[in-house]
Parts: sequence; C-alpha cells; structure tokens
Amino acid sequence: MKTFQEILKEKGLTGHRLYIASGAPWRVLDDIFSGRTSLARCSEETLGRLSNALDMPLDVLAKTKVELQPTGEYPAEPTYLETGLPPSIEKAIADYAEGEKKDVLHLDCLWGELYGAINASQWDGSITLEQADFLRKKYLFGDSEEDPEPEEMLGFGLRGQE
Repeated sequence: MKTFQEILKEKGLTGHRLYIASGAPWRVLDDIFSGRTSLARCSEETLGRLSNALDMPLDVLAKTKVELQPTGEYPAEPTYLETGLPPSIEKAIADYAEGEKKDVLHLDCLWGELYGAINASQWDGSITLEQADFLRKKYLFGDSEEDPEPEEMLGFGLRGQE
C-alpha cells in the first residue's frame, strides 16, 4: 500500500494544494504531515474532504500510513517542497542552473528571475511560505540566515559611497 506522501507525489500535490483542493483545516493537515496525528484519528468530515480531493475511497485513505522521520521532523532533503511547482518557477530554476553551468555573464538576471518567480508564486498562493523559503535557501542564498541586502545580491558595494 502506498504512503500518504507517495499518493500526494503521484498526484502532483503539495500540502498547500491539498489544503485548497480539500478544504480540510490547515491545522489538521499540518498535524498529519508532522506526524502528530494519523489519518485514522481524523474526523469523518476531514477524511471525506481528503478522500474527495485525492479521489480515493474513505476507508482506504483512513488506513493509509504517513511516513514518519526518525526524529519526527521533516526529511533532511525535503523534496516534497519541490513537488507541483508552478511552470514559472520550474523554468526559472532550469534557466538559472543552466546559466551557472555555462558561467554566463547575465547570471544576475537569471538569479533575479528566479527570485521574482518564487516571490510572485508565494504571494499568489501557488506555493506556501515554507516552499518559498526552501527554494530561496536551496537555489539563491545557501546557508545564510537571512536574505542579503539588494546591493549584496548583485555584488555592488553601494554602502558608504556617495
């Protein structure tokens, strides 16, 4: 039997898209994804909403297992955050990766396109804040704790120069 995460991946759904499609309470979905509750403990109404959104029988859904990480945390490499991305982000990621590979002179423009695609998709609800933060960290900022200032992103030393 497939796990809940495998079913979502197969259907190209993120947690946010399942929330929108099902109308199930976000708090309940968050508890399911984090392992704080199982599908079997959900109310019949919530299971019905999820069942309809996933186009699967209610009794099968209730028995579906949710993958738990040993630490109870999200996976170390949360690939589920890159499932079902809007085409604009997928294109921007591909273009940016190709630009890095070829060491193009307009890499800063490709970086800006990716940053803009992530932000636009976050604000129009196509991706969650968690997805946006993950994508920014993975592709744009690496392990830095916070977003750099605009002039740092472009490599300009504008501060103190007037």
